[in-house]
Amino acid sequence: MRRKRALSSDEGMANDSKDDMKLLVSDSPSPTKRKRGYATPETYAHLDDLPDILANDLDVLFCGINPGQRSAEIGHHFGHPTNHFWSCLYESGFTTERLPPTEDHTLPERFSLGLTNLVDRPTAEQNELSANEQVAGVPALLAKVARYRPRVLCFVGLDIARTFQKKITFAFNPEGKKPAKLELGLQSYKLVHANSGTNTVHETLFYAMPSTSGRVTQFQQPDKVKIFMRLRQLVGQLKCSQLDTENMHVIAPPAI
Repeated sequence: MRRKRALSSDEGMANDSKDDMKLLVSDSPSPTKRKRGYATPETYAHLDDLPDILANDLDVLFCGINPGQRSAEIGHHFGHPTNHFWSCLYESGFTTERLPPTEDHTLPERFSLGLTNLVDRPTAEQNELSANEQVAGVPALLAKVARYRPRVLCFVGLDIARTFQKKITFAFNPEGKKPAKLELGLQSYKLVHANSGTNTVHETLFYAMPSTSGRVTQFQQPDKVKIFMRLRQLVGQLKCSQLDTENMHVIAPPAI
């Protein structure tokens, strides 16, 4: 398969071209690998679910599709040795050292980062989940965002972002427009939080990046690092109040 052009390292978020931000809307594994079919929960019942890594007011909450088999076996997120997540965090400047998966619990306190998944149950591959259980995970994910108020929820996988956008509803907006189709990077919607004296984050933005799995070959590791770097730049803009979010679509808050 012909690889998409790598993102230019000197392109700032404010100057991103439309072509760059619409590189790809699918990050499925290489079609040369035979896909597995749906696996019932009993198939991996011997594996434990992974606990979320959460705290209030995080800079970024990363959301994967579900725990992989290796991650469930070792009890830590992004645990497969070919996964690029931990190297991308380090090479993009999110962490000051390349952390092993066993240090995932240190992310909130050390780097204001968190980890969660759309679906709790582990499988060897994403294709072993049903579409219905992925859609069913959206309300719980939205409730986590409403409770913990990260500055950005980052979908680590474009299919996750697509599932989320199809399921959520939007509050009234003056233009009456719906968000455009999924694009890589910052999305056109946000969740606005009720005023609270104990929280410093008042709205959460959403960001879509390709899966960091080594099986995803449409994006190579250097491409993924640059997408992580753009996310880090976005966080810096938010913390300095340099990003105008006034015209973003507002997600209807989750029912409690």
